[in-house]
Amino acid sequence: MDKNLKTYLKVYSDWLIPEVCEETVAELEKVEGQFQTHQFYDSHTGGYHSYDHELSVTWSNVKHKEYVMKRIWEGLQQYMQDFQFPWYNSWNGYSEVRFNRYRPDTQMKLHCDHIHSMFDGQRKGIPSLTILGGLNNDYEGGELVFWEDTVVELKAGEIMIFPSCFLYPHRVDLVKTGTRYSYVSWAW
Repeated sequence: MDKNLKTYLKVYSDWLIPEVCEETVAELEKVEGQFQTHQFYDSHTGGYHSYDHELSVTWSNVKHKEYVMKRIWEGLQQYMQDFQFPWYNSWNGYSEVRFNRYRPDTQMKLHCDHIHSMFDGQRKGIPSLTILGGLNNDYEGGELVFWEDTVVELKAGEIMIFPSCFLYPHRVDLVKTGTRYSYVSWAW
């Protein structure tokens, strides 16, 4: 087993076709009222909070949502095939896709993907893999940074999969111009 953590940050190019990315961004630009400020769960208080300059998120039903969910599933299959861990060869499910919007002067603070809210109901477990996809390129800033020094450029149509644990701290820097759109799901 490779002990270099960067090995498990996998980016797959051309995962969504350009038309799907463009049409999804166009739809997301029309559902202004369905976006809400992103919140982090605080395990010490049991509540949620946002930071200054926080991105906004939505679970809107866009035309290509089912297709995006199918491609997420196929991405998970590819990731498992690429690594073939004898002790971890499946997952129990994955979350509905969430769309992220970073307008100028918004960001996501350093964090790891220990998504508490996924398991407030019927599902039991912890997220084991994060699936993150890019939808557009027409913005500046908004770099995805792991471990304070590893920048990953996630271009429109690309998908990235990585472990959802404390060993993978990451952030999205402030967007300077344009609006950055992405999507995310978590497998458990």
